[in-house]
Amino acid sequence: MSALKQVLEVVDLLEDPRVTGEKAKAFLERKGVDEIEVKEVRGEKGKTDFLKIRIPGKRGKSRGGEAPTLGVIGRLGGVGARPELLGMVSDADGAIVALAAALKLAELRKRGDILDGDVLITTHICPNAPTMPHKPVPMMSSPVDIFELLKLEVDEEMDAILSVDATKANLVINHTGFSITPVVKEGWILKVSEDLINIYMRVTGEPAKIVPITLQDILPFSTKVYHINSMMQPWIYTKAPVVGIATTTMLPVPGSATGATNAMILEQATRFVVEVAKEFTAGKIRFYDESEWETIMSVHGRIDEILRRGVPSK
Repeated sequence: MSALKQVLEVVDLLEDPRVTGEKAKAFLERKGVDEIEVKEVRGEKGKTDFLKIRIPGKRGKSRGGEAPTLGVIGRLGGVGARPELLGMVSDADGAIVALAAALKLAELRKRGDILDGDVLITTHICPNAPTMPHKPVPMMSSPVDIFELLKLEVDEEMDAILSVDATKANLVINHTGFSITPVVKEGWILKVSEDLINIYMRVTGEPAKIVPITLQDILPFSTKVYHINSMMQPWIYTKAPVVGIATTTMLPVPGSATGATNAMILEQATRFVVEVAKEFTAGKIRFYDESEWETIMSVHGRIDEILRRGVPSK
């Protein structure tokens, strides 16, 4: 199974300076993605178009079934930084993988390979997002407040979440490809899922590369300390386990850099998302050990309320 065709189609779609959520919806519908919602979201620095896509499963919740639902979030500031920069920026990776996964899952469904459970895919499209200072290299910002976007990206139906984000502007994960994070659930950074490691190895043919996230990385962006990026922020609005899928490079690359879109890396990340979707919605894999979670709760208790301090109440 290859997802290169889908990645290239999405890259071509999103590189257009006139791309909008409605244009993306029309394109996806032509490709067999039927359930799409588009919402324009405005902020102090402009606007973006938010997309929510459902790929229904044969035993999915949307069809009255009980199969688990996987959430896939394409996290980013924007797909472009016009007029400052021309073309697609490195930060677009999250949206590319999310939409390419939607296309691939829809194709599988059309051909008769229907997943057991639903897959909910959320992302947003902004071709003219602002940039912001970041060490060691600049990163993309968003025209809309991050907490407003996060509340849209996370859905209570999601039983587990993959959060996809370009993670190249750092000095701690030096690998050209994609990497995964430990599991974050309700503020706890749990061990890396062995099931996800196994899928990573079969998709890439390489040992799993793990992003060394810290407590600082999962603190809300309202806490003004260093964050590797916003990849882990969705945990704030869900009790579901969250795993980051980071597109990474050997050397630091700004999120605002153009000419940095690597289709082969994005293809691997998309295949990983699709493989996780197949197995998670069928109940074949777990993101975390439920018995260990119960032990953590009984001995140490909740920490989410402490770590969520600073999140806007509205």
